Amino acid sequence: MSRYFIFFFVFFSQLIITSPYALVGRVGHTASYMDNKIYFLGGFTEKYTQGTNDFFYLDVSKPFNLDSTLLPIVDLSNDARQIHPHYNGLSTICGPNKDTIFLICGVYRKSFTYRFTINNKEWVPGSSSIDFQWSSAVCNQNGSYIYIYGHDVNDDNKNMKNMMTIIDTTLRNPVLSDLNITNSLAPPILLPDGRIAYIGERINDLRVNFRNIYMYDTNDGTWGFMSTSGIEPSPRTSHTTVLTQDGLIIIYGGINNHNFPVPDQISVLDTKVNPFTWSIPNIDPAPSSAPFNGHTATLVENYMIIAFGYYRNTTHDAIFSDQIHMIDMSEENNYKWVKSFTPNNIYATKSENATKSPGVAHAVIIGGTTGGIATVIIIISVSYLLYRRKKTVIYAPQAKHAINC
Repeated sequence: MSRYFIFFFVFFSQLIITSPYALVGRVGHTASYMDNKIYFLGGFTEKYTQGTNDFFYLDVSKPFNLDSTLLPIVDLSNDARQIHPHYNGLSTICGPNKDTIFLICGVYRKSFTYRFTINNKEWVPGSSSIDFQWSSAVCNQNGSYIYIYGHDVNDDNKNMKNMMTIIDTTLRNPVLSDLNITNSLAPPILLPDGRIAYIGERINDLRVNFRNIYMYDTNDGTWGFMSTSGIEPSPRTSHTTVLTQDGLIIIYGGINNHNFPVPDQISVLDTKVNPFTWSIPNIDPAPSSAPFNGHTATLVENYMIIAFGYYRNTTHDAIFSDQIHMIDMSEENNYKWVKSFTPNNIYATKSENATKSPGVAHAVIIGGTTGGIATVIIIISVSYLLYRRKKTVIYAPQAKHAINC
């Protein structure tokens, strides 16, 4: 009897019982996709209006459904306590092995950078950048340089100075910091040929006009220009962009000059043709809870994963979203809002299982049955313990001074 007691004691002692991480509505966070995980950092919430250093990831290596109360989310906020609480920062995956998240935050006299390497699981502060308001950051194809673009802190838009700085990720300092740019450029996308395409040009009221595309070639350091064709998206700001594997740039969301959602929330720019051509895909109306501003968009296989941001309720109030939404873009020109996510590696696993010999199949059935019974016992025990615990919302500790990047 004592041996069985020791066995179960050791077995259950290996179980780590934790409360589920409760998502909190936020705006102005960053999202970085690396190693089958989308890492979310920062942003401001209703409780912490000056910014947070919350840090967590969504595991996209496994299937999930957005209606589930237990999404595959892991809280890493304890690993980010040294980061300034902030919002509207920039992040990009870069470095020689493309295994490092670089956080860049630039405001007058409060500029800072951090980097997080997936192997070390630690945020390391970098050198402060010059006093500029950075609006975009792009890593080149081999991970050696980050191209950050922004403008000086000046209330006079007419005399605003636009600039690009190039950071060497090995030396971790600027190698060229005086690329003056006459135009005020929109969010960028790195194309497969090494060119950075800035999707539109900001006009007088800082809304984006999408007819003209400026491009910086990271291969030879030259600028190019293209005038697009097709159905041009309406002017907007606060939208997001992603690039699909077949060369389509998708813009989603944005607000007009009255801070209301634009009517054409999603548009497609085909970069495989010359000139680049705009179109509007077929898609059902967005869910009422889908954000239009302050969100992030991340492409994972054929899914665009849209996280947090603002949405409007029935009385047109802007509400913090604590939800994740998804658009399935697997069918050309016919997109769908979906709730279920299934990564491609799941299908590969099913195919491998289907080719096993009968003997292996019987062993799998026996093992699966035994494991299933054990799993049921574990689930019942853990569920009972969780039931007795009070569910808590986890916030990362906040520093005294927060930063608007």
